[in-house]
This record gives sequence, structure tokens and C-alpha cells, in this order.
Amino acid sequence: MLPVIAEQLSASSTRAPFELSALPCHATVLLAPDTGQHVLLRDAEHTLQLAVSGEDILHPVYLHTEAIWPGTLSKHRLRALECLNALSLGQHLPARLFPPAKRGPRLTFVLRALDGSLAGASHRELAEALIGHPRVHADWRDPRDHLRDRIRRAVSRGRALMNGGYRDFLT
Repeated sequence: MLPVIAEQLSASSTRAPFELSALPCHATVLLAPDTGQHVLLRDAEHTLQLAVSGEDILHPVYLHTEAIWPGTLSKHRLRALECLNALSLGQHLPARLFPPAKRGPRLTFVLRALDGSLAGASHRELAEALIGHPRVHADWRDPRDHLRDRIRRAVSRGRALMNGGYRDFLT
């Protein structure tokens, strides 16, 4: 999330205004009770979230960030600024700025386990579908229960996400 400040247009300025309707992506605006505005900018594959203070972002405005000092720069903020700059220039969100999430394969496994569990599959059936029949046939009855535990943990984590844990991804 990139915090930005929206300022009213001035007649004497030579800067180009920021207009949501002119961006080459889909924009969703949430007006927060604290008068803040949250803007989600999405193209086909990527998203950029802005936390906007100041003027109404639904109208053309000037956007700027607070002063950035070298000590406060982060990779995430620099990427977000570069994304916003690309959108302002009529380009799409640059794919190179969105590296794959390290936890992506694990979350995929968890969601597939949850989906199978909700469909009524047994833990063994889930293991066969997710890990493979040969491995399950060889290791399912291992007294250390590592495969069974892996499936149980995945289903449990999936249920936790389904029951509100997904909100942790939004902070």
C-alpha cells in the first residue's frame, strides 16, 4: 500500500493532473469512515493499493507522497512508486515489479486441500490427489504420520483462512 496525498488542482500549475478515469486499469475506491480513501488499481494480473488522504480522488487532483528520505525508502515503496508512475504514463503495471510470492505454492496446497475437504474427500484421498498415489501408498502408514499431519495441517489452515484468517493478507 502506498500512502499518497491528493491536492486540489491549481490554475497556475503546469503539472498534469492525476485522473482515475484516464488510467489503463480498473480502479475501485473505498471511502473510509476516517475520511481516508483506499484505491485499488488492477490490471489483468496485478494490483496496486493507494491510501489517499486530502482531496477527493474521484476528481482530477495532484498526487504526491510525503518527503521520502533515504532511511525511509523500502523496496516495496519504491516498487509502488514505480507502478504509480507507469500507470500515470498510460502504461500497465510492470510485471517485473511483482515477484512471485514465496508462500504461493504453500497457499495453493492449502487451498486445494480445503477445496477437497469441503467436497467430502478423505485425508488419504486428498494426499493422493495433492502428493501422488505412489508416495501415499509407500508412506501413509508410516508411524511418524508425516503425510497425515501435512494434510491435517493444510486442511486446518485452509479452514482458518476461510473463517476470517484471509484478513491477515490485507494488512
